[in-house]
Amino acid sequence: MAAATGGLAALVLQGCSSAGDGKVVIYSCGEGEANEVLLKAMHRDLPQYDIRLHYVSTGTCAAKLQNEGTSSEADIVLMLEGGYLRQIQPSLAVLEGYDFNVFEGDLLDGSSTYLPFRRESACVAMNTAGLEARGIPVPESYDELLNPVYKGFISMANPKSSGTGYNFVKSLVKTRGEGAAFEYFDELAKNVYQFSSSGSGPVNALVQGEALIGFGLTYQAVSEINKGVPIEVRFFEEGSPWTMNGVAVVDGKQAKPAVRGVMDWMYSTGILLDKQRFVPDKVFVEQDTEIANYPKDARYANMDGVFDIDEKKRLLGKWKF
Repeated sequence: MAAATGGLAALVLQGCSSAGDGKVVIYSCGEGEANEVLLKAMHRDLPQYDIRLHYVSTGTCAAKLQNEGTSSEADIVLMLEGGYLRQIQPSLAVLEGYDFNVFEGDLLDGSSTYLPFRRESACVAMNTAGLEARGIPVPESYDELLNPVYKGFISMANPKSSGTGYNFVKSLVKTRGEGAAFEYFDELAKNVYQFSSSGSGPVNALVQGEALIGFGLTYQAVSEINKGVPIEVRFFEEGSPWTMNGVAVVDGKQAKPAVRGVMDWMYSTGILLDKQRFVPDKVFVEQDTEIANYPKDARYANMDGVFDIDEKKRLLGKWKF
């Protein structure tokens, strides 16, 4: 993902200039290549508009929209995580004229202030050949990872700084109950050699051979690892933790013809294009998308409440590591 710790990153691309209502400013929390592919396609399909896209980090984007509200420079917010979309909901327009029934129901919150754009699911990934070479059994469940035989072989993304790591905590809280879930992670920590600050930690540990099991990787990360290092995914009974990011309009901007044109394009073309090129996880009820090296037939965990920011803060307050 492109680096941007403060304000806006450099403009990715800029369309042909036009005046007034033909200009659309998009704040995107997506990674560089995905931004470039989408913007190139918009310029091809919507040449009548001056579409400008800026990369803005997730935290910065949410903070800017909270502070600036409807006076924001942005017309459209793209790939902002569901919890932050809920947080800035007073600044977002109610979207009209779209059939929300085409989307998977667990991605919606009933507000009609965003279109689901991307489901990002996660997994426990492992170097099975490395485990077998050491005579260590390949784990088939969360509880098997508590076996002392895995001590020092597990890398996990820290939930306090990694959304992917938090999604695993939330998933087990849903399936086991809060007390049992935190007891589980207390035991798992005995086998974890590293709680990394981001989801890239387990990725790097697997690639470099520092770990044999990565706890808290996105499927997208696994697909990238598999281009060079053979990594396998185990689908545990609880299913794959996930989150959603969406595309929304800043309130007051929805009447601009160019903004409506871009959102219509997202609904009809852009969201599916992202599934076909980058993250094929299911967003639409009727969707058939596959990408090489990307795990197939994912079973998704029950993530009710994953967009609740207050609940997230409360649960992370109990995290010890």
